[in-house]
Amino acid sequence: MSLTPTSLGSPASTIDALSDRQFECLLLAATGLSSAGIAEKIGISPRTVDEHLASACEALNVRTRIQAVARLAKVTRDVSEPRSFLP
Repeated sequence: MSLTPTSLGSPASTIDALSDRQFECLLLAATGLSSAGIAEKIGISPRTVDEHLASACEALNVRTRIQAVARLAKVTRDVSEPRSFLP
């Protein structure tokens, strides 16, 4: 399932305020990538990644990228694919 800001439903009104690039950077940050790793993956500078993440934090009314990732996880928790521990 591919997540987009508008696919998250009404509880995600603050997530809906994110630009596509802010949302993409936040999703990649959620996978544990550094700004440099995100930048390499999507072809922009690490400084631009930091700007997108800072703007996302402001839109989500949080102070750190970890808090922003946590907010994203809280909103997307119900729409993610079911997990199985079976091999």
